[in-house]
Amino acid sequence: MAKNLSGELQVASANRLSDGVVVFLDDAGQWTPRLDQAALARDGRGAEILLERARVEGASVVDPFLVSEDDDGTVTPLSLREKIRASGLTFDAIAAEAVRYA
Repeated sequence: MAKNLSGELQVASANRLSDGVVVFLDDAGQWTPRLDQAALARDGRGAEILLERARVEGASVVDPFLVSEDDDGTVTPLSLREKIRASGLTFDAIAAEAVRYA
């Protein structure tokens, strides 16, 4: 299980097999690229259940895992790695900047 940086709030995350996009498991058991639609586990037992659901629904994704979140009115990843993953692909921004200077 993913280490919990603070609190008990967690979501299940993975990368979609078809295109590598970061996705989150929602309450309906579907994978969505929107963090704000992710199913939330609010305690340790809930996190275990959520991870098991993610593994069962994992046919279209790679290696589901839990991500610790902060609930400050909006669900926000706690770790820098997960903040980068949730914000989208960074190489698009880098490539756009490189084209601008080419």
